[in-house]
Amino acid sequence: MSFRVDTTLPFRELPGEPVPYYLADGDGRAHLLLGQVGRALAGTEETAGAMSAMTAVGPAGRPIPMHRHDNEHDYFFCVRGQVQVWADGVSRILHPGDVASVPAGVLHAYQFHGHYSQFMGPIAPAGWDRFFDLTGTPYAGPAYPQVDNSPPPFAKFGEAEARFAMKYFPQEPYPDAGTGPDDRLPGSASAYFLRAGEGPRHELFGQIAFQLMTGAESDGQLGMTVTEGPRSPAIPLHAHEKTYEAIYCLDGRLRVTVNGEEHLLTRGDFFSIPAGSEHSYAMEAQLTRFASMYGPAGVERFHEVAGQIAEQRIFPEQARAVDRDKLAAAAAELDIVFV
Repeated sequence: MSFRVDTTLPFRELPGEPVPYYLADGDGRAHLLLGQVGRALAGTEETAGAMSAMTAVGPAGRPIPMHRHDNEHDYFFCVRGQVQVWADGVSRILHPGDVASVPAGVLHAYQFHGHYSQFMGPIAPAGWDRFFDLTGTPYAGPAYPQVDNSPPPFAKFGEAEARFAMKYFPQEPYPDAGTGPDDRLPGSASAYFLRAGEGPRHELFGQIAFQLMTGAESDGQLGMTVTEGPRSPAIPLHAHEKTYEAIYCLDGRLRVTVNGEEHLLTRGDFFSIPAGSEHSYAMEAQLTRFASMYGPAGVERFHEVAGQIAEQRIFPEQARAVDRDKLAAAAAELDIVFV
C-alpha cells in the first residue's frame, strides 16, 4: 500500500508502515483520558520499532498517578503552558522549552498547571502509544473537550499494568517543585531536568543545535535536539541507513524535502522520516525552531562533530564557513550518507 503525502491534505490516521508522512498540528491517533488528549504521532509500525512519538494536551488538573515503567524511557518536552513533572523524588515545573527525561524503572508523574498545557516527546522502546488506545476513548475533536464526563477507567488501568509492564504507586508522596541549575546533561541514563537554552550547543550552517538527550542519557536508544536558525539554505540532502528520524516544528516555517517531495511545516506540525529516506530542510522564517528525535541515538551529535561549540545561545548574523573535512568526519562516524 502506498501513501501520497500532501501538506494541503493531512491525514489523521497513521499509515501503519514505515513510510514518510506529514501530520498537521492536532492530527494523529487521538484518545481522551482523564480530561487530556494523548495523540500518537508515530508508533511501532511507523518507526520500525525505533520509538513512539506522542503529545499530550489538556487543562490544569490533578496529577497523573505516580507510576514507573519496566522498559520504557519516557521524555517530556514542554510545548506550551506549565507541566509539573516528578521523577525519582524530585520535581520541577516545566515551561516551554524545558524538558524532563525519565529512564525505565524511575518513579514519576506529571500534572498540567496551565490552560492549554502540552508536552511532546519520544518514548523507547516503541509501543507505549497503545496505552492510550487501551485506556482512553477515541477522540476526533480539536485540542481537548471542555468537559470530560467519562469515568476513570480503573479496570483498564489494571489491565494496562500487565500489558505494558508498568506499576502504579498512588500512595507515594508528590513533593513540591524545587529549583536547580538544570543546565547540563548527566552523561548517564538517570533522570534529569534541562531548562530551555541549556545543555551542549553547537553551530553549523549558521544554525544552533541544542542537545537535549544523547545516547549516554538513553542507553543508546534515543537522541534529541532542538535546532534554531534564521532564513537559511537547505542542509545538504542526506539519508540515515539505520536511524529513524522525526521532526516536530516548534516555531517558524520549516521546508522539509523527503524523497524529492517538499512539505512546509509550521508550529505543531510533525514529519516522520524512516531509515533510508533522502531528506533535507531549509528554514524560511526570521526564527525557525524544531525538535529532532532519533532512534537509535547517534545522529543528534551531527552538529557537535561537524560544527563548533556555540558560545552564544542565538545563531550568528552571518553563517561561518563549513569545514568540509569535519563534515566528512561526521558522515564517517555517524549514520549519515550525503547524497
